[in-house]
Amino acid sequence: MKIQAFKLERYYTLHEFTAEYSICNSDCEAMTIKDLLALEEGATDKFHNQWLGYTETQGHPELRQNIANIYTEITPEDLLVCTGAQEPIYLFAQANLSAGDEIIVQTPCYQSLRSVPESLGCKVVHWEVRYEGNRPVFDLDDLKKKVTPRTKAILLNTPHNPTGFHFSKAEQLAIIDIARASNIIIFADEVYRELEHHPDYALPAFADAYENGVSIGVMSKSYGLPGLRIGWIATRNKTVLENVAIMKEYTTICNSAPSEFLASVALRNRASILARNLQIVKSNLPLYDDFFNKYADLFSWYKPNAGPIAFVKMHFDSNDMAFAKRALNEKKILILPGGIYDYEGFFRIGFGRKKIPESLAKFEEFVVENLVAVK
Repeated sequence: MKIQAFKLERYYTLHEFTAEYSICNSDCEAMTIKDLLALEEGATDKFHNQWLGYTETQGHPELRQNIANIYTEITPEDLLVCTGAQEPIYLFAQANLSAGDEIIVQTPCYQSLRSVPESLGCKVVHWEVRYEGNRPVFDLDDLKKKVTPRTKAILLNTPHNPTGFHFSKAEQLAIIDIARASNIIIFADEVYRELEHHPDYALPAFADAYENGVSIGVMSKSYGLPGLRIGWIATRNKTVLENVAIMKEYTTICNSAPSEFLASVALRNRASILARNLQIVKSNLPLYDDFFNKYADLFSWYKPNAGPIAFVKMHFDSNDMAFAKRALNEKKILILPGGIYDYEGFFRIGFGRKKIPESLAKFEEFVVENLVAVK
């Protein structure tokens, strides 16, 4: 198997833990094991008595029930617990796609959504964003035109990385109609689900709304618990799920028992965790509003209605990679350039972390010294 280097993950591998400041992370604020266990009476003692043997390949029944509670139609038997979200993305493609299949990918995208199918010999058709003013748009008529008799799957991400775009309920139903007409699988990366900024923006999971919908979830993003490395794939399509389960026996086989226990605690208390993280998001968004209003001649942004990330357009230069490198070298601040997504002239920001005020202030120093002072 030959596959392209993963630009985003390479970038974070090199810089995430050496930068002193960051305004680009896509996960919410993490917590300690102590704080997590404190959410549930008796959890600490139970954790200390956790058996460290092999776990069930499909995932612990209690954890699968806790995950199923996030959905309306999905049952514990419709789920496979995996290592993070990357594993189910990889396994879905390996187990259900073949050379010659056509897949439609919402673009720009988290790279594995296209690179893994490409490595298998699939034809990747890009459903590309366009901007109407500052607002990203994915045109449904354009999607419909891209469907052919060879289309096997439509790969989506909502809320969307990196633009922050989130489908409306009407758009979701229209996409399902397009897929159902040709018996196409919808594979939906929903790792930012449940972090809608208002309940009106919440969508059903594609796995709930469509019989051939496949939903990916993870503890990393909305819940802010990436260190658990727990994710899952959910679908009512038994063939798709069984194919993935068989393939998993060639990768991780089963998951970490302590991580599964802690993920169950978190999911049983997800309302309080989500409320905490949403409050952080809502406290940071006005800071970005003020910043981009102040420097409107240099930047513009789409303020999303869900999720912890957005895409910022640069009005002064299209070389986002060089801009990000200068910010890192001069102020030790991490931004994620659009070139990582093969989408020049933008950079991604995040607003799910507590240290955003401090990091944004440092970024403003960089902007003033390099862009304002030189005018």
